[in-house]
Amino acid sequence: MTNVKDTLRAYIAEHFDAGDDPDFTDEVNLFDFGFVDSLGATEILLYMEQQFGVEITQKDITMYSMNSINEIAAVVESKLK
Repeated sequence: MTNVKDTLRAYIAEHFDAGDDPDFTDEVNLFDFGFVDSLGATEILLYMEQQFGVEITQKDITMYSMNSINEIAAVVESKLK
């Protein structure tokens, strides 16, 4: 099974020019550090839905903090169970 965190980290590193930044970690707030904006967040969620065949609803976005790789991966992993 593909690792959710690894897939997410690789996608963000490639598509948002974050890969070689020392601040880019699984815990960093992607928005506060300027790695991702609201449009980028939508792209990431759509990518994760396609990659893993899950649906991330508006309720999920409201209920769960999804500001870091760890937080986004946790929501996706919960949908896979």
